Amino acid sequence: MAAQPFYKSKNITLCNDGKYRWVYELDLYTTTAIIKEVWRAVVISIAIVIALMLLFFAIEGDFMEGLQFIGELAGILFGIFLVLSIAGYLLFAFIIGGKYCALFEMDEDGINNKALEKHVKKAELIGLITALAGIASGRPGVVGTGILGATRTSMYTSFDDVKELELLPKQHLIRVNETLSRNQVYAEDEDFAFVAEYLKAHCKNAKVRE
Repeated sequence: MAAQPFYKSKNITLCNDGKYRWVYELDLYTTTAIIKEVWRAVVISIAIVIALMLLFFAIEGDFMEGLQFIGELAGILFGIFLVLSIAGYLLFAFIIGGKYCALFEMDEDGINNKALEKHVKKAELIGLITALAGIASGRPGVVGTGILGATRTSMYTSFDDVKELELLPKQHLIRVNETLSRNQVYAEDEDFAFVAEYLKAHCKNAKVRE
């Protein structure tokens, strides 16, 4: 693996394994990025169902009648899913304490977004990353195991597969979009430019939206 360019920040650490690591804590009550992704998935699912139903009515020769029926059904479904998604999101946010804590790992090949268990605090993760960098501990393997143990889910994106980068600095958000999946990368104000430029430099096939 080629040597990483050095970047000095109080938030982002270049560890001994060549990966940049940082933690971002997202306030679920003040951001709309996650609920928008939920709505996007719901809209796509409903659109697929509607398209299949339209095809069925077209084959049966009742296209106009089916179109009216599906229009009414779509309105009902959208209303139900809108209410359920908002209620479910607020319940989820309440259960995990209103904070979403994510660990990001980035090297020349790709970036990993790891969601952490709700009991893991941001300060604890920063301490683990510092230790993993070799600053506070001589046993980075043990620390790495500790981080993995706290990970609930993760989403890895290979830079070679990225088709689009969407930069949203006001939301501290960079959307890293593949053909069928979308990763969300967050960074603090002072680190946003570095992360954005790093992604743009390594995602050779990506269109950039700013």
